[in-house]
Amino acid sequence: MLFELIGDIILDMWFAVMQWIIPEKKFSKHARNVLKVIVGVFSCLLFITMVLGLFAVISDNVYTKHIGKYMIFIPLGISAIQILIGIVVRIISKRKN
Repeated sequence: MLFELIGDIILDMWFAVMQWIIPEKKFSKHARNVLKVIVGVFSCLLFITMVLGLFAVISDNVYTKHIGKYMIFIPLGISAIQILIGIVVRIISKRKN
């Protein structure tokens, strides 16, 4: 139960940080909601790819293990870039206020 809670907190924080790429006051409320849905779907696809990659790494087949590594590290790299851009967007928007 504790591991489930910790995993859920980490996953929720990851999804929240992935949405930092959307500027706070640049768009209307409707446009922000649409962008949040788009970023949420993209984040879900990245997460599903990482989970499938974990299962592929566990596989006995060497080729599947190799593909599984790509399925883990490419989405992690995309997530890291998106989070870094989101942090930059937050810093820039805070300085303008």
